Amino acid sequence: MDETENDTPTGNRNPFVIGLAAVAVLGWLAFLILWFTSNSTTGNLQNELATLQTERDTLTSEIQTLEDSGTTLEELRTEIDTLTAERDALAGERETIVAERDAAQADIDAANAELETANSALTERQEAIDGLQANLTEAEQSFSDVQDRIAQSTAELADVGSRLQTARSEEAELREMAAQLTQEAADATGQAAEIETQVQEAREAQAAAQSQIAELRASQAEFQEQRESLETAVAELETQRTTIEGQIQETQTQRDALQQQVSELAQTLTERGDQLASIEEQIETAQAEVDAQSAPDRFAAGRYVAAGESSSPLTLAFGDDGSFAGWEGVVLSADNAEPALSGTYVAEEGELIIESIDGGATGIDVPFTCALTSTNSGFTVEGDCPLSGLTLRQLR
Repeated sequence: MDETENDTPTGNRNPFVIGLAAVAVLGWLAFLILWFTSNSTTGNLQNELATLQTERDTLTSEIQTLEDSGTTLEELRTEIDTLTAERDALAGERETIVAERDAAQADIDAANAELETANSALTERQEAIDGLQANLTEAEQSFSDVQDRIAQSTAELADVGSRLQTARSEEAELREMAAQLTQEAADATGQAAEIETQVQEAREAQAAAQSQIAELRASQAEFQEQRESLETAVAELETQRTTIEGQIQETQTQRDALQQQVSELAQTLTERGDQLASIEEQIETAQAEVDAQSAPDRFAAGRYVAAGESSSPLTLAFGDDGSFAGWEGVVLSADNAEPALSGTYVAEEGELIIESIDGGATGIDVPFTCALTSTNSGFTVEGDCPLSGLTLRQLR
């Protein structure tokens, strides 16, 4: 009776344990299948990460090659500074560009050639930047695909953890195996963390490449501005040269016209000088004849020209009322100019007495007496007199 009671529960428990064991085995089989699938996915991700690293190294090498390709940013700046110095030199030589316009044209041609060289270098840089941009776009696309696969793998790992928790709640006897699987899951999580670190490094490399591309674009914009500035300066020099050449042409035309006028005036002056010399000779001849015919015996009122060997001529007008006036030079009419001096006089036999002088003769004591000697052409002033040495010839 006791044996029957003891055997009955044991017989009932064995099928239940067997069922639980079967369920546990099936669960672990499913977990193992998922685990192997996760390992395969992780391996593919590592391969793709290695590919991205290779592409990153290739991009870094291309950027380094671009930086070491002959013409650097400093050399281009030096070349631009040289062109700027040449432009300033040309601007400083604008006043002498008439005599040096051939040399200025040669400088402009050289500046244009250097500008074409700079344009070619900018075009090559732009092509290199476009290639790097295309590679960066491909790398970004690959990086996006890797992120999607990492997200999928993370979801699968989460699903695996959920199933592991279910297996633990169903069978306490399989805790040791579950702990082992947990360790393996931790290893997979560590690998995922390593992959995330590598992805972060790839992101940093991508950011560095983008920064270098931004610097290259900024340099390209600076080169473009400097090129436009040089083109503007060259255009201004061309305009100034055209303006100066037009002014030179106008000046030459005016000079030719003035030269013609000067030649005509010189010819006219020569002819008038000859005519004047002939008239003066005729006047002197006629005056000599008149003086010879009517040489004065005594001083009389009238207009006289006082001339000496070392003094400028004076015109003296002696009036009948005892007054006189004087002008510098030869004055034919008293209405043409104001007299430089005036005063009173007395004429006696062989003497001329100046009684007073108003203006133009400071420092001369009056009255003073001058001795007059009659000649064929007039009177000679002698004696201790301020007018001594002069010859008075009457204008008739």
